[in-house]
Amino acid sequence: MEKKKKFDTSDHISSTSFIEATTLLAKNIRTVGLEISRSIASEVLIQQKSEMTIQESALKLYPTLCEVKGLTEDEHYRALNKILDHPTQMLIFLSLPSSVRLEWVRKFL
Repeated sequence: MEKKKKFDTSDHISSTSFIEATTLLAKNIRTVGLEISRSIASEVLIQQKSEMTIQESALKLYPTLCEVKGLTEDEHYRALNKILDHPTQMLIFLSLPSSVRLEWVRKFL
C-alpha cells in the first residue's frame, strides 16, 4: 500500500517562494536583455557614425592632397594609398593647418 505524502504549510510556502523567485528572475533577465539590446544598438549607431565620418573624410582626402604644394604626382598617389589605410591618420592630416601638411606627408611616407 502506497503512502500519500501529506501536504503541509511549509510545502505551500516553499512552492510559493520558488514561484516568486522564478518570476523575479525572469523579470531581471528580461530587463538585462533589454539593456544589452539598447547597448548594442547604441554601439552600432556609434560605429555607423564613425564609418560615415571616415567615408566623408576619404572623399576630401584626394582634393586636399592636391592642394599640398611641393608633392610630386607619385607622392600624391603614394600618400593617398597609404593614408587611406590609416583612418586615424587621415583624420589627423585633414585637421592640420595647410602650412604643415607637406612636412607631415613627407614624414608619413
